[in-house]
Amino acid sequence: MAEPDNGVAPSAEQLAAFEAFNKLYAGLVKAKQQFETGGNGGREGAIHAIETVLMFLESSSIFRSHGLHAPLVFLLDSLMNLDDGVVQPILQPVRHSGRGRVSAVRESFKGVVAFTVDRLCATGLPVDEARKLVARTLQQAGLVAERGRYRAVTERTVRGWCEDVAADVGRKGQAAQTFDLMQQDKDFAPASGRDPASTRRELLHRLAGKPS
Repeated sequence: MAEPDNGVAPSAEQLAAFEAFNKLYAGLVKAKQQFETGGNGGREGAIHAIETVLMFLESSSIFRSHGLHAPLVFLLDSLMNLDDGVVQPILQPVRHSGRGRVSAVRESFKGVVAFTVDRLCATGLPVDEARKLVARTLQQAGLVAERGRYRAVTERTVRGWCEDVAADVGRKGQAAQTFDLMQQDKDFAPASGRDPASTRRELLHRLAGKPS
């Protein structure tokens, strides 16, 4: 983070804030690299990210005096205890009777999928081809359907998600709300004048969580 160049020398407090933010940024960059390339399912990266955020919070007397960082400290300790074979309750699955509720994140992702199909069609792809392309991308990314005997995401799965979003005319569900929100993304407006092939690549990269 660059210091402001307004002709006025920053105060000691501002300099300390700049330094703290720069350390936070650098630490999270390193954590992201460890998360993407490290072992243990990215656990080392997650641990480093939490440590970095905690060091940033520790620089504030307000956070320290009120103990607002306590949940993160406990989560960090619990993650590190996994290497010793100790699984704290915070990391243990919660048993539910009957079918568990689908998370809001999962529902929101369905809206992202429907938006991607919609934007692919706007580049000139037939809808069935767009759904197959999205399904293939999700399979390669390792995503599975939340239920069913065969949990691979297929073109039929994607079609069902798109139909669910279209059927929610009242836009009460998280999937439909996410779809509507993403429709405001001007970077992928149908009339943006972008090359269709590059637009498709970027849409699929974003869907899979990859850099463009």
